[in-house]
Amino acid sequence: MSPRIKAFLIHLGISLLILAALLYVIVFIWYPPPFFAKDGGWQGVRLITGVDLVLGPMLTLAVYNTRKGLRKLKFDLLVIAIIQFSSLAVGCWIVADQRTALVTFSNNRFVSMSQSQVTDSGVTEQVLASLQDQRPPMAYVALPDDQAERARVVMENLGGEPLFKRGDLYEPLTLENRLKIVEQGYDLSLVAKLSDELSKIVGDFFKKSGVTSERVVALPLYCRYGVLSLVLDQENGEIIDTIAINHDQLIASLSKGKQPDPTSSSGN
Repeated sequence: MSPRIKAFLIHLGISLLILAALLYVIVFIWYPPPFFAKDGGWQGVRLITGVDLVLGPMLTLAVYNTRKGLRKLKFDLLVIAIIQFSSLAVGCWIVADQRTALVTFSNNRFVSMSQSQVTDSGVTEQVLASLQDQRPPMAYVALPDDQAERARVVMENLGGEPLFKRGDLYEPLTLENRLKIVEQGYDLSLVAKLSDELSKIVGDFFKKSGVTSERVVALPLYCRYGVLSLVLDQENGEIIDTIAINHDQLIASLSKGKQPDPTSSSGN
């Protein structure tokens, strides 16, 4: 084996170890299920992989030449290491800034937010700390009980920042707030009547989870690269699982039966 190939393989092996550690952080901490597939996890992995596995080892393969002399060779490898780790640091910062940092509920839907969006929402550190008992943290956008004040807040956000970015209205997902969320949920048994495909999706979910349609409701989860539905327990509002049904399909189920009024006083 030539010295160049050996140096390339050594560099590749070190890069693989670094990548394995970063993948754990990305998959299980920054983009925990189900956010990895729909909220930018794949994009983050591609970015990190390109920098870590392609840039560094390929530069080593291109410039490694024992004829240069030991001093010149060490200098070249030092430059490559600086380039690789600088690029990797920038890539990690980008992926961390775009991670699923918070999930909010308002307007009959859950919405994932990146770290930069959370910062822009104006939520205080004290409130944010109260949301940390879940991963990712989750918040309920609590509108005023007074109808006139509620209407004023909603009108303020028309054409401007959406309600899910109103950090001043964030509350933890207490049992009371989870039950308010459940009241706005959609009946999966009605969704199943829309098509044979949805009937199979819903049927497979019930078989896998062991729950019944009377026990659960579904609400959409909006991520950056797609929409899923969260399935919630009607008794306590706890999230049971996700199901591959989008908001349009949930809305269509309204024609199949009576559903909660999204404009009711408990909705946001």
